[in-house]
Amino acid sequence: MPFAQLSNVRLEYFAHGHGPERVLFIHGFQASARIWQKVQEALPADRYTSVAINNRGAGGSDAPPNESDFSVAIFAADAFELATERGWDRFTLVGHSLGGATAAQFAVAHPQMLKGVVLLDPADPDGREFPGGDMDAAIDAMMTARRAMQASGVAGDGVRAPDSRDDWLRQVMADMRAAPERRLRGSLRSMFNVRLGAKLKTLPIPMLLAGGDKDELIPVANMLGTWAKLPPGSGLHFWHGVSHSPNIDCPVELAALLERFVSQTIPAHNAQS
Repeated sequence: MPFAQLSNVRLEYFAHGHGPERVLFIHGFQASARIWQKVQEALPADRYTSVAINNRGAGGSDAPPNESDFSVAIFAADAFELATERGWDRFTLVGHSLGGATAAQFAVAHPQMLKGVVLLDPADPDGREFPGGDMDAAIDAMMTARRAMQASGVAGDGVRAPDSRDDWLRQVMADMRAAPERRLRGSLRSMFNVRLGAKLKTLPIPMLLAGGDKDELIPVANMLGTWAKLPPGSGLHFWHGVSHSPNIDCPVELAALLERFVSQTIPAHNAQS
């Protein structure tokens, strides 16, 4: 896979297609760019050019040594630098789970670069409060639970064990297991501390929230709370029987939704502006 040398890190990315419509994909907490592969392949190559970034600490991208090297703001800054390096402007940004918070951060910082934003089973753009303010204890508990899951052979993040013939999903899960703990701790800390809702609400960008109605990590009620923080008129879509990762469970249907958003929703929004 190709790499982009940025000012502070070298990032690996997955590229597909050669069309005029550009889509940038950002993965979530433990995942890697590989989680978008089936979605990218389902987008018509003659109409779409897509890039899925391996955030620092994911896949073959550099993994700096400190927890403070990983955060929603840093991931968004890396994505901005990569898009700028490629000469991208007026593209669609798609973020999954923690990547939804990253996409929100990018949109707030660089709205002029975007045609539209899609948040897939996203983290809350206003983070999370902890009783007694003991975030460290919560993060420690989550890391302990992750180590226990890994010991039992489970990757986590609601990803089911793959069919023995599914090499792609096995690779997705291997990437998740390989995520360094410092990346995960820094990601969680920043995700819990993010406060973007008020700024997100005022963005003049077409936005869509989509998710699975069986998501146990980010339930429908939480996603509806996030949708209420998006600009008026933002789209909402749920797949029945789908869990936290529609990019795994129904990639073809997700690609079709993205196509409708790019070809119909964005032009209709712009015509009304």
